[in-house]
Amino acid sequence: MKTPAILTIAAALAQPLLAQHAPDRHPLYDAAAPTAAQAQKAPAATELKLAVMPDTRISTEMQQVDAAAAPAVRLSGWRGERCSTQLVVQANGAAKSLRVAAAALQGQGGSLPLSATMVRYTKGAGKVLADVIGTESMCDNPAGVLRPVWVQVDIPRDAAPGLYKGTVSVAADGCPAVACAVELEVLPNTLPAPRDWKMHFDLWQQPESVARWHDVPAWSPEHLALMKPLMQRLADAGQKAITCAIMDEAWGGQTYDWFPSQVEWVKGADGQMHYDYAAFDTWVEFMMNEAGMKDADIFCYTMIPWSMSIRYRDETPGATAYGTLKLDHKSPEFRRVWGHFLADFRRHLQEKGWLGRTSIALDERGDELVRAAMAVIREFAPELRVVSSVNRPSEVSKGVYVLSPAMEHVGMLTPELMAERKAQGGKTIYYTCCDPQRPNTFTFSQPAEAEFLPLFAAARHLDGYSRWAYNSWNRNPFENTDFGTWPTGDCFLVYPGNLSSIRFERLRDGIEEYEKIRILRAAAESDPALKPAVQELDNTLLQLMSPQNAAGTAQHEQVRQAKECIEKVSKLQENAFLTN
Repeated sequence: MKTPAILTIAAALAQPLLAQHAPDRHPLYDAAAPTAAQAQKAPAATELKLAVMPDTRISTEMQQVDAAAAPAVRLSGWRGERCSTQLVVQANGAAKSLRVAAAALQGQGGSLPLSATMVRYTKGAGKVLADVIGTESMCDNPAGVLRPVWVQVDIPRDAAPGLYKGTVSVAADGCPAVACAVELEVLPNTLPAPRDWKMHFDLWQQPESVARWHDVPAWSPEHLALMKPLMQRLADAGQKAITCAIMDEAWGGQTYDWFPSQVEWVKGADGQMHYDYAAFDTWVEFMMNEAGMKDADIFCYTMIPWSMSIRYRDETPGATAYGTLKLDHKSPEFRRVWGHFLADFRRHLQEKGWLGRTSIALDERGDELVRAAMAVIREFAPELRVVSSVNRPSEVSKGVYVLSPAMEHVGMLTPELMAERKAQGGKTIYYTCCDPQRPNTFTFSQPAEAEFLPLFAAARHLDGYSRWAYNSWNRNPFENTDFGTWPTGDCFLVYPGNLSSIRFERLRDGIEEYEKIRILRAAAESDPALKPAVQELDNTLLQLMSPQNAAGTAQHEQVRQAKECIEKVSKLQENAFLTN
């Protein structure tokens, strides 16, 4: 987790207090909704316009749809792929009961279900921005506000290839309906199920945000039930890691909700440290067995926190309720404390059958700190792997299991280094956080930026992409996506109540493109006729997804061209009906 400017001390200290108070709930809150007085004064709409604008971040500052926007939706996808786009409605007044309807796509292979729902507005960086993909198909739309509509089809993996046609229509009280044609070409190629995707995709999860938002006890049956659809959504995007905390506040209070340890450290009456793994076990078992991440890695944060201290419950006679261990990585105490924990943690993981899939995660720590942690791990729990998010790779960090440098330093990952790491069973990915400004997944980011990120990984033959955070919600994300000094939306990609966002869906689209590229590359190894086309695809991707283009403002055009190239090669693939 990158910190462009640390929270003020007062704000950081306030975290536990803030987390105790549930915010006002606004299940249908929309930041663009008018007041009752405004609604009464606004003239009623008599006309609607509908435009296809997939790559535009809609805000209330925009008054008109793009006159040059495409008049119809044209999509193509592999079997097993999710295809989606954004339509935008413009009314010439307040649209009462604005409603959208989608007719199923029809083709020679039968029908495919098509959904269309309203996109809600929230605030961020002083603007009112459309991002929340709602589940409702009707709303009262204010005068002078464009209303995005999210259109989506999940192509069944047994769908018959061919052309399918349908429509999306919108209407409102006093307005004649307008419609948009939708065409989908289903290609014969097949994507595996998300659990079998190979891209190492890792968004960090925050269980406490769900408990706080819904005002239920952490780790209660109610908490787990509320998390299930939200975490299943993440699994359905190919998530490969479970975010676990083995100590309080590994990142020094950088989230609205306190991030407590899922392993409780207890100094017993005997003066010895003991460890309660109840929450840890509940979380891991839930993510594996209920959320759909059966084979996910277990990433444990951390041995070298920002504060270099460990909070514990003190049961020794006469002690206060809690104590703090301040640890200097150069001192013998660091080895003693962490060695004792790691030996017991190793025993517990072995009993649970999780030892081979568990790693100690180190987040943006210097080489000297990383060396100290790795030395203790090798001595007391050598089976544990190490994963590391680093600003830039070094001789120390390159030997870890999953190495994730910041995007701006991906150029330091030479083909030789990545080949050496792959031969040793390591994965080499990259991450974004508060940087770069673009491409990124902030609330104000243009939609194509999120899709650009996995394509950037594919172009450079990286194993994946990582980002904090999936759902570290602020007080009320429906009201505002700002938090601290972070760029708006930096802390979460989905919303309470298991609502997705344009950002998350476009990121998922990019992961699907990554998987297509991987499959086509593998097919070319055994299909000489496909090899030249895949080589041309690789050259095109490297040019389109260059660092220069990444820093530019035309990611939508680069993504469009990349997808056209992927589609072209897909149509050349022999035995395309075979699942890869």
